[in-house]
Amino acid sequence: MKWRWLLGGALALGLLAALAVFGRALRHSEAYFHYPRPKAERPADFAEAKDVSLQTSDGLTLRGWYVPSRNRAAVVLAHGLSQTRADLLPEARILRAAGYGVLLFDLRAHGESEGGFSTWGDLERRDVRAALDFVRAQPDVDPERVGALGFSIGSAAVAEVAAEDPAVRAVVLLSPFNTLWLAAAYDFRRFGFVSQSGALVPFWRRGIALEEVRTIDAVERIRPRPLLIVMGTEESGQPLADELFAKVREYAQTWRIQGAGHGNFSATEPEAYPQRLKAFLDAALLAR
Repeated sequence: MKWRWLLGGALALGLLAALAVFGRALRHSEAYFHYPRPKAERPADFAEAKDVSLQTSDGLTLRGWYVPSRNRAAVVLAHGLSQTRADLLPEARILRAAGYGVLLFDLRAHGESEGGFSTWGDLERRDVRAALDFVRAQPDVDPERVGALGFSIGSAAVAEVAAEDPAVRAVVLLSPFNTLWLAAAYDFRRFGFVSQSGALVPFWRRGIALEEVRTIDAVERIRPRPLLIVMGTEESGQPLADELFAKVREYAQTWRIQGAGHGNFSATEPEAYPQRLKAFLDAALLAR
Protein backbone atom coordinates (compact mmCIF):
# COMPACT_ATOMS: atom_id res chain seq x y z
CA MET A 1 0.00 0.00 0.00
CA LYS A 2 2.85 2.37 0.84
CA TRP A 3 4.40 1.93 -2.58
CA ARG A 4 1.04 2.44 -4.25
CA TRP A 5 0.59 5.71 -2.41
CA LEU A 6 4.09 6.81 -3.34
CA LEU A 7 3.59 5.86 -6.97
CA GLY A 8 0.20 7.55 -7.07
CA GLY A 9 1.65 10.68 -5.51
CA ALA A 10 4.50 10.75 -7.99
CA LEU A 11 2.11 10.34 -10.89
CA ALA A 12 -0.13 13.10 -9.54
CA LEU A 13 2.82 15.45 -9.14
CA GLY A 14 4.00 14.60 -12.66
CA LEU A 15 0.55 15.28 -14.04
CA LEU A 16 0.32 18.59 -12.22
CA ALA A 17 3.75 19.58 -13.50
CA ALA A 18 2.77 18.66 -17.06
CA LEU A 19 -0.45 20.65 -16.78
CA ALA A 20 1.50 23.65 -15.47
CA VAL A 21 3.94 23.47 -18.39
CA PHE A 22 1.07 23.01 -20.86
CA GLY A 23 -0.86 25.95 -19.40
CA ARG A 24 2.14 28.25 -19.32
CA ALA A 25 2.94 27.51 -22.99
CA LEU A 26 -0.70 28.06 -23.93
CA ARG A 27 -0.80 31.45 -22.19
CA HIS A 28 2.42 32.63 -23.79
CA SER A 29 1.31 31.47 -27.23
CA GLU A 30 -2.12 33.07 -26.83
CA ALA A 31 -0.37 36.40 -26.22
CA TYR A 32 0.85 36.30 -29.82
CA PHE A 33 -2.73 36.99 -30.91
CA HIS A 34 -3.18 40.04 -28.70
CA TYR A 35 -0.96 42.81 -29.97
CA PRO A 36 -1.35 46.56 -30.42
CA ARG A 37 -2.83 47.74 -33.71
CA PRO A 38 -1.32 51.16 -34.32
CA LYS A 39 -2.19 53.14 -37.40
CA ALA A 40 0.64 53.42 -39.91
CA GLU A 41 1.90 56.98 -40.04
CA ARG A 42 2.68 58.23 -43.52
CA PRO A 43 6.16 59.83 -43.58
CA ALA A 44 6.69 63.15 -45.29
CA ASP A 45 8.77 61.60 -48.06
CA PHE A 46 5.83 59.36 -49.05
CA ALA A 47 3.40 62.20 -49.58
CA GLU A 48 2.96 61.12 -53.20
CA ALA A 49 1.74 57.65 -52.20
CA LYS A 50 -1.92 57.00 -52.95
CA ASP A 51 -4.29 55.66 -50.30
CA VAL A 52 -5.73 52.39 -51.59
CA SER A 53 -8.22 49.75 -50.49
CA LEU A 54 -7.92 46.06 -51.35
CA GLN A 55 -10.69 43.48 -51.20
CA THR A 56 -9.83 39.93 -50.22
CA SER A 57 -11.65 36.85 -51.47
CA ASP A 58 -13.19 36.37 -48.01
CA GLY A 59 -14.62 39.89 -47.92
CA LEU A 60 -12.12 41.88 -45.88
CA THR A 61 -10.98 45.41 -46.73
CA LEU A 62 -7.25 46.02 -46.45
CA ARG A 63 -5.72 49.50 -46.41
CA GLY A 64 -2.47 50.50 -48.04
CA TRP A 65 -0.32 52.99 -49.92
CA TYR A 66 0.66 52.71 -53.54
CA VAL A 67 3.55 54.52 -55.23
CA PRO A 68 3.19 54.35 -59.06
CA SER A 69 5.90 52.73 -61.12
CA ARG A 70 8.36 54.64 -63.27
CA ASN A 71 9.95 51.57 -64.87
CA ARG A 72 6.82 49.44 -65.56
CA ALA A 73 7.75 47.02 -62.76
CA ALA A 74 6.26 46.78 -59.26
CA VAL A 75 6.69 44.93 -55.98
CA VAL A 76 4.12 43.97 -53.33
CA LEU A 77 5.42 44.17 -49.74
CA ALA A 78 3.93 42.10 -46.88
CA HIS A 79 4.99 42.88 -43.29
CA GLY A 80 5.39 40.74 -40.17
CA LEU A 81 3.34 39.97 -37.07
CA SER A 82 2.21 42.97 -34.96
CA GLN A 83 3.60 45.37 -37.56
CA THR A 84 2.06 47.72 -40.13
CA ARG A 85 2.90 48.67 -43.70
CA ALA A 86 5.21 51.36 -42.26
CA ASP A 87 7.64 48.71 -41.00
CA LEU A 88 8.66 47.96 -44.59
CA LEU A 89 9.31 51.59 -45.49
CA PRO A 90 13.09 50.98 -45.63
CA GLU A 91 12.55 48.42 -48.40
CA ALA A 92 9.92 50.61 -50.05
CA ARG A 93 12.34 53.54 -50.19
CA ILE A 94 14.98 51.40 -51.87
CA LEU A 95 12.51 50.22 -54.49
CA ARG A 96 10.91 53.60 -55.10
CA ALA A 97 14.32 55.20 -55.64
CA ALA A 98 15.00 52.55 -58.29
CA GLY A 99 11.76 53.37 -60.12
CA TYR A 100 9.61 50.47 -58.98
CA GLY A 101 5.95 50.72 -58.19
CA VAL A 102 5.48 49.83 -54.53
CA LEU A 103 2.40 48.57 -52.71
CA LEU A 104 2.60 48.73 -48.92
CA PHE A 105 -0.48 47.43 -47.14
CA ASP A 106 -1.63 46.29 -43.70
CA LEU A 107 -2.25 42.58 -43.49
CA ARG A 108 -5.56 41.44 -42.00
CA ALA A 109 -5.97 42.27 -38.31
CA HIS A 110 -3.15 44.79 -38.49
CA GLY A 111 -3.09 48.57 -38.76
CA GLU A 112 -6.16 49.90 -40.54
CA SER A 113 -7.13 46.63 -42.21
CA GLU A 114 -10.14 44.56 -41.20
CA GLY A 115 -9.91 41.17 -39.53
CA GLY A 116 -10.15 39.74 -36.04
CA PHE A 117 -6.76 38.02 -35.70
CA SER A 118 -3.63 37.10 -37.57
CA THR A 119 -3.29 33.58 -38.97
CA TRP A 120 0.50 33.72 -39.35
CA GLY A 121 0.51 33.34 -43.13
CA ASP A 122 -2.49 31.05 -43.60
CA LEU A 123 -5.39 33.36 -44.55
CA GLU A 124 -2.83 36.08 -45.29
CA ARG A 125 -2.36 34.22 -48.56
CA ARG A 126 -5.65 35.83 -49.59
CA ASP A 127 -4.26 39.24 -48.64
CA VAL A 128 -1.20 38.77 -50.84
CA ARG A 129 -3.36 37.63 -53.76
CA ALA A 130 -5.53 40.73 -53.41
CA ALA A 131 -2.41 42.90 -53.38
CA LEU A 132 -1.04 41.25 -56.51
CA ASP A 133 -4.38 41.64 -58.31
CA PHE A 134 -4.38 45.33 -57.47
CA VAL A 135 -0.84 45.97 -58.70
CA ARG A 136 -1.29 44.03 -61.93
CA ALA A 137 -4.35 46.14 -62.75
CA GLN A 138 -2.45 49.45 -62.51
CA PRO A 139 -1.91 51.23 -65.86
CA ASP A 140 1.70 52.06 -64.97
CA VAL A 141 2.61 48.39 -64.42
CA ASP A 142 3.46 45.60 -66.86
CA PRO A 143 1.78 42.52 -65.27
CA GLU A 144 4.75 40.47 -66.44
CA ARG A 145 7.10 42.52 -64.24
CA VAL A 146 5.61 42.07 -60.77
CA GLY A 147 7.42 40.67 -57.75
CA ALA A 148 6.63 40.13 -54.08
CA LEU A 149 8.59 40.65 -50.87
CA GLY A 150 7.54 39.38 -47.46
CA PHE A 151 8.93 39.57 -43.94
CA SER A 152 8.38 36.82 -41.35
CA ILE A 153 4.67 35.83 -41.48
CA GLY A 154 4.43 37.99 -44.60
CA SER A 155 7.16 35.88 -46.18
CA ALA A 156 5.17 32.71 -45.46
CA ALA A 157 2.15 34.10 -47.29
CA VAL A 158 4.28 35.40 -50.16
CA ALA A 159 6.08 32.07 -50.59
CA GLU A 160 2.84 30.08 -50.67
CA VAL A 161 1.17 32.41 -53.18
CA ALA A 162 4.23 32.60 -55.42
CA ALA A 163 4.49 28.81 -55.41
CA GLU A 164 1.02 28.64 -56.97
CA ASP A 165 1.19 31.77 -59.16
CA PRO A 166 3.89 31.69 -61.86
CA ALA A 167 3.09 35.32 -62.72
CA VAL A 168 4.99 36.35 -59.58
CA ARG A 169 8.27 36.90 -61.40
CA ALA A 170 10.58 37.52 -58.43
CA VAL A 171 10.35 36.57 -54.76
CA VAL A 172 12.16 38.03 -51.75
CA LEU A 173 11.76 36.29 -48.38
CA LEU A 174 13.05 38.15 -45.33
CA SER A 175 13.38 36.14 -42.10
CA PRO A 176 11.17 33.27 -43.28
CA PHE A 177 10.24 30.27 -41.16
CA ASN A 178 10.39 26.75 -42.56
CA THR A 179 6.86 25.71 -41.59
CA LEU A 180 4.06 27.35 -39.68
CA TRP A 181 3.99 24.42 -37.24
CA LEU A 182 7.64 25.04 -36.36
CA ALA A 183 7.13 28.80 -36.14
CA ALA A 184 4.37 28.25 -33.60
CA ALA A 185 6.11 25.53 -31.56
CA TYR A 186 9.87 26.03 -31.91
CA ASP A 187 10.38 28.37 -28.96
CA PHE A 188 8.41 25.96 -26.75
CA ARG A 189 10.49 22.86 -27.52
CA ARG A 190 12.21 22.68 -24.11
CA PHE A 191 9.60 20.35 -22.62
CA GLY A 192 8.81 18.55 -25.85
CA PHE A 193 5.31 17.38 -26.65
CA VAL A 194 3.72 18.87 -23.52
CA SER A 195 4.87 22.46 -24.00
CA GLN A 196 4.59 22.40 -27.79
CA SER A 197 1.04 21.07 -27.65
CA GLY A 198 0.10 23.88 -25.28
CA ALA A 199 1.63 26.42 -27.66
CA LEU A 200 -0.39 25.07 -30.58
CA VAL A 201 -3.80 25.24 -28.89
CA PRO A 202 -4.36 28.96 -29.72
CA PHE A 203 -3.70 28.16 -33.39
CA TRP A 204 -5.93 25.09 -33.44
CA ARG A 205 -8.87 26.84 -31.82
CA ARG A 206 -8.71 29.58 -34.46
CA GLY A 207 -8.75 27.02 -37.26
CA ILE A 208 -5.32 28.00 -38.58
CA ALA A 209 -4.03 25.52 -41.15
CA LEU A 210 -0.70 24.72 -39.49
CA GLU A 211 0.18 21.96 -41.95
CA GLU A 212 -0.55 23.96 -45.11
CA VAL A 213 1.93 26.80 -44.70
CA ARG A 214 5.30 25.25 -45.50
CA THR A 215 7.86 27.66 -46.90
CA ILE A 216 10.48 24.92 -47.07
CA ASP A 217 8.28 23.12 -49.62
CA ALA A 218 6.95 26.23 -51.36
CA VAL A 219 10.46 27.32 -52.38
CA GLU A 220 10.75 24.23 -54.55
CA ARG A 221 7.68 25.26 -56.51
CA ILE A 222 8.98 28.81 -56.97
CA ARG A 223 12.02 27.60 -58.91
CA PRO A 224 13.29 28.40 -61.54
CA ARG A 225 12.05 31.93 -60.92
CA PRO A 226 14.45 34.27 -59.09
CA LEU A 227 14.38 33.82 -55.32
CA LEU A 228 16.29 35.76 -52.66
CA ILE A 229 16.26 34.72 -48.99
CA VAL A 230 17.74 36.99 -46.31
CA MET A 231 18.12 36.22 -42.61
CA GLY A 232 20.14 37.52 -39.68
CA THR A 233 22.74 35.54 -37.78
CA GLU A 234 21.13 36.57 -34.47
CA GLU A 235 17.66 35.25 -35.24
CA SER A 236 16.38 32.25 -33.31
CA GLY A 237 16.19 28.94 -35.10
CA GLN A 238 19.56 29.00 -36.84
CA PRO A 239 19.49 25.19 -37.39
CA LEU A 240 16.23 25.67 -39.28
CA ALA A 241 17.84 28.41 -41.36
CA ASP A 242 20.68 26.01 -42.16
CA GLU A 243 18.14 23.51 -43.44
CA LEU A 244 16.33 26.05 -45.60
CA PHE A 245 19.50 27.54 -47.04
CA ALA A 246 20.88 24.09 -47.86
CA LYS A 247 17.68 23.19 -49.69
CA VAL A 248 17.74 26.22 -52.00
CA ARG A 249 21.50 26.46 -52.42
CA GLU A 250 21.49 25.33 -56.06
CA TYR A 251 18.90 27.75 -57.40
CA ALA A 252 18.33 30.71 -55.03
CA GLN A 253 20.36 33.62 -53.73
CA THR A 254 20.81 33.53 -49.97
CA TRP A 255 22.35 35.96 -47.53
CA ARG A 256 22.75 35.62 -43.79
CA ILE A 257 23.56 39.11 -42.50
CA GLN A 258 26.17 39.07 -39.76
CA GLY A 259 24.92 40.62 -36.53
CA ALA A 260 21.36 41.14 -37.73
CA GLY A 261 18.36 40.04 -35.72
CA HIS A 262 14.81 39.45 -36.92
CA GLY A 263 14.60 42.03 -39.70
CA ASN A 264 15.79 45.65 -39.74
CA PHE A 265 18.44 44.64 -42.27
CA SER A 266 18.87 48.10 -43.74
CA ALA A 267 20.12 49.33 -40.36
CA THR A 268 22.67 46.52 -40.07
CA GLU A 269 23.89 46.75 -43.67
CA PRO A 270 22.97 50.29 -44.83
CA GLU A 271 25.06 50.08 -48.00
CA ALA A 272 25.13 46.42 -49.02
CA TYR A 273 21.46 45.67 -48.34
CA PRO A 274 19.99 48.31 -50.69
CA GLN A 275 22.53 47.39 -53.36
CA ARG A 276 21.81 43.66 -53.22
CA LEU A 277 18.04 44.08 -53.07
CA LYS A 278 18.04 46.43 -56.06
CA ALA A 279 20.45 44.27 -58.06
CA PHE A 280 18.34 41.17 -57.47
CA LEU A 281 15.08 42.81 -58.56
CA ASP A 282 16.64 44.61 -61.51
CA ALA A 283 17.97 41.32 -62.85
CA ALA A 284 14.65 39.55 -62.24
CA LEU A 285 12.15 42.17 -63.41
CA LEU A 286 13.93 44.58 -65.74
CA ALA A 287 16.54 42.56 -67.64
CA ARG A 288 14.13 41.13 -70.21
